[in-house]
Amino acid sequence: MSHEIVIVGGGIGGMTLAHAAARAGMGVTVVEASHRDDQQGTGISLLGNALRALDEVGLADAVIGRGTGWDVVSNRDGAGNVVHEVRPPRTFRPDAPGAIGVMRTDLAEVLGEHAVASGAEVRDRTTVTTFENTAGGVEYELSDGTSGRCDVLVAADGVYSQTRAAAFGAELAPQYVGTGAWRFTVERPANIDGLAMYHSRTGSMVGCLPLRDDLCYFFSLEHSAERPRFDDADLRATFRERLAVFDAPEIREVAELVDSDRYLTFRPFDALLVPAPWHRERVVLIGDAAHSLTPQLTSGGGMAIEDAVVLAAELARHDDPSDALAAYSTRRYERVRRIFDISYAVCTVEQQPVPDPQRAVELLMEGHGVLAQPY
Repeated sequence: MSHEIVIVGGGIGGMTLAHAAARAGMGVTVVEASHRDDQQGTGISLLGNALRALDEVGLADAVIGRGTGWDVVSNRDGAGNVVHEVRPPRTFRPDAPGAIGVMRTDLAEVLGEHAVASGAEVRDRTTVTTFENTAGGVEYELSDGTSGRCDVLVAADGVYSQTRAAAFGAELAPQYVGTGAWRFTVERPANIDGLAMYHSRTGSMVGCLPLRDDLCYFFSLEHSAERPRFDDADLRATFRERLAVFDAPEIREVAELVDSDRYLTFRPFDALLVPAPWHRERVVLIGDAAHSLTPQLTSGGGMAIEDAVVLAAELARHDDPSDALAAYSTRRYERVRRIFDISYAVCTVEQQPVPDPQRAVELLMEGHGVLAQPY
């Protein structure tokens, strides 16, 4: 159906939707507050479910081509010795990797290029200043002085979505979950052939995910009852301290590079699951605006991609956009709720004074079972 949609936010969910909807013949405008050249970031892991969704709109091979596939999850001790290794089943297709790691900037470039090629208009450094649900559509004004009317306004502007606050109420706000993550992008060690998890004698954990043949990122979760705050000037020294308890040669090499200009970030996790339905009249939520997950199932980006593909499909299927939004919310809510709950449960287990690794593994296996199911 030739609906006119405006997407607020040009991140993973927003640009996947822009491509999918424009490819289906809809009129699409993306309003993005920043500019693609301003984007930074480390990497992201996309599991088989995300690759299946990308494949549905013709994007899987292009995205895989910009990242590095992996099929091995290895648990290593603090000295770097492999203690246990597992190869999860491939849930996308036999000739493709079970998962990929990719730089967020590379993923953004692929999504953006395909969205524009499919016919979407992208307005960078622009915001929606006002909008109002009216009979059969949404009237809006943009920060560049233009105004218009669309059939559907999509909030794809992240966990702190101003669009969600305006349409659903400010009381739907994300809450800190007691965990944050360090991420450091660096040259890839030769012995990293998949997702590697290092466990020190003190109970600390550092993970590594390959992103390209020559690049990876190291990450570490940090649990704290109070929301941690680090001055930018202290970030590198603090992360180096976190790595000091590991003896693995590759981690020692990484620690020596922390003072360089390579990208390092720490972000506390704020979680939110908006109750169904995910629309108010013709304003609808996707991605982190609807559900911000804890990182344990590495599925925030994957859920946003699924949202986008499902919403585009329902809009193409229904003459009445209101029917499409209701069908989208019905299809998505229960699946996302299960992933949200399982991921949060693992996060809770990891924060216990004496974590139960067996319970964490059981929950993770349950989550991956859900992810393997059709979306």
